[in-house]
Amino acid sequence: MANVILTLVVIFSVFNEFFCELMTENEIPRYESADIFGKSPASHLPYEIDLFKLMNVSAKDQGVSQVEGPIKKYPAYKFRLPYGNVPLPNGTLVTGALNSKEGFTVLFLYRQQKNNLGTLISINAPGRLTPWFQLNSNSKSGNLNLRYRTLDSLKLRQVEINLPKHHKKSPMAAWLWLSLSVDYKTSILRLDIDCQPSRYESLSSKNSKTRISIPKDSLVYFRQEPGRKKKFLGSMQVAKILPYFRQARSWSCMEISDNLPTNLVKPIS
Repeated sequence: MANVILTLVVIFSVFNEFFCELMTENEIPRYESADIFGKSPASHLPYEIDLFKLMNVSAKDQGVSQVEGPIKKYPAYKFRLPYGNVPLPNGTLVTGALNSKEGFTVLFLYRQQKNNLGTLISINAPGRLTPWFQLNSNSKSGNLNLRYRTLDSLKLRQVEINLPKHHKKSPMAAWLWLSLSVDYKTSILRLDIDCQPSRYESLSSKNSKTRISIPKDSLVYFRQEPGRKKKFLGSMQVAKILPYFRQARSWSCMEISDNLPTNLVKPIS
């Protein structure tokens, strides 16, 4: 009887450890009994900067229409030519968030038009095309490109990530869930896409800690570069900046892996 009880305790311990690890990766961290951050990027997040609200985006704007996104009862917008509203008003709110002491998080939920090289967000010095920080999505090549500068180097660093292929027969599968988090305590960048394993990059090639360099007078461009280049064409449902580093993705997945069946590749929405 004692052996049976001991076996059950061991099984429970193993299961509990696995479950806790799964929850840590798949769910947003909890503080006591309250989920202080929420489980959806569409939920109101503390100190969030919603780019749609900042720009007063609506279906009344020329080149904008409201569409259905993967998150129910939450507006999504389709952007097409000639829509263009650059640079962002109140851009200091964005640069301030990116310069926060602890780090920052960038959240996007979007579906890009075919064969489009589009900028999600670009931070540039006035009159300069080379960015301080920029995210580009290329639906033709299937790549996501991150470009940034750090305080310890004048060189523009680049990180290129392959975007997941979606099931062409399912329109909702074409939506991409993207989270980019930077932790200034460790100088580590975390990238989460859909339900794939997280990717980590060091901000610096040196051993010392560093930060992404973004001057306060920088201009913020949404879905295009300065000069109205590389315009993003497609739909978006979430575009947010958070002035802190998030230790887990902002959505829940049934499973996280590089090789998932079609019904599990996207987050629960």
